[in-house]
Amino acid sequence: MAYGARLRTALRAGHRYIAYTSDVGEAFRPVVHPAVVTAAYGISWIYLASDVGYETYKAHRRGPTALEAAHFSEPARLGFIAAKRSVFQSIASMALPAFTIHTAVKQAKKAFANVQNPRVRTWGPTATGLAIVPVLPYLFDKPVEHATDIAFDWIEKQLARSSQGPGKPEL
Repeated sequence: MAYGARLRTALRAGHRYIAYTSDVGEAFRPVVHPAVVTAAYGISWIYLASDVGYETYKAHRRGPTALEAAHFSEPARLGFIAAKRSVFQSIASMALPAFTIHTAVKQAKKAFANVQNPRVRTWGPTATGLAIVPVLPYLFDKPVEHATDIAFDWIEKQLARSSQGPGKPEL
């Protein structure tokens, strides 16, 4: 039983890194065919779509809160949850990490340009990009989650106010 809990924790923590497959591909861009980088981006987008779908499914199973039920239809509520998760994943897992890795590899390529050893000159930028990947969730997840929560809480309140009718509770 204890081993099962540990395995579950490891899998939950590890699956998040699938979103960064595109960044691993981006790190390898100087040494692999462009189709490999494109495939890595495809894997990341499939993970993101799956994550959005799963979070929306969990929200459907959980059901609405009393305030959500009073202000939003079920399709609108689930669409809102899917949109919020999509924005978070697109920014925290794709846009910011891709920009970070791409910039790091590009700058490392310049830094390694005059190195005499051809292996170091070739693989140095890739190693630089790969070294950054494990830090990406710590750099971006919390700040992007916080900003997304603030933005979507504001949007939710505006939508609830616009649907405010007589006898409906206020958010």
